Amino acid sequence: MLQIIDITKNFGTKSAVEKVSLAFDGGFIAITGRSGSGKSTLLKMAGLLLKPTAGQILLDGKDVWQVTERERNAYRNSRLGFVFQDYSLEPYYTVAENIELPLLIGGMKRAERKARVEECLAFIGMEQMQKQRAGTLSGGEKQRVAVARAIANRPAFLLADEPCGNLDKDNGDNIMRLFRSLSEEGVTVIMVTHNEEDLKKTDRIIRLLDGRVISDERL
Repeated sequence: MLQIIDITKNFGTKSAVEKVSLAFDGGFIAITGRSGSGKSTLLKMAGLLLKPTAGQILLDGKDVWQVTERERNAYRNSRLGFVFQDYSLEPYYTVAENIELPLLIGGMKRAERKARVEECLAFIGMEQMQKQRAGTLSGGEKQRVAVARAIANRPAFLLADEPCGNLDKDNGDNIMRLFRSLSEEGVTVIMVTHNEEDLKKTDRIIRLLDGRVISDERL
């Protein structure tokens, strides 16, 4: 379980997120709200990418900001996967090499890395494109590779920030189907979006306004 307890994030004198408490323990979850409502800031804190000004973030009962940076990085690499709007791929690496990156960081042996990469390629349906350089892919293909890289370490939580924002409807629908499949396999998917059609495809919608939760609805 990932628990957020009374977290606040200030930037100067302004609060981007204020006294938010949430628990994530499965399903396909959307965080939404208008621009400036604190969606991405909340997701970054949940993903251990941004330290809260106040409050606690517990991963499996442990306060992740009360451990060493090395331990926190290990949590991030092994328990969390990330998908961003801009894909964040290495353009000169091949599809397979991009997926393999978190496995290398985690110290996985070569044979196991190869098998895991092949598993991820099959999941996104890109087995025949594994040697293609990421920079030559279409936007939809890049985002599928980003999803594969995010799940390579079999994380418990997948965090996605506007993952379909740069995609057309068909490619966006493909990504949503991948997320649904992952949630059905036990991965907790937490997605920031403002797309009302995508919201309808999730299990739970958390709405923010001015850094506060104004509703938390299970569908």
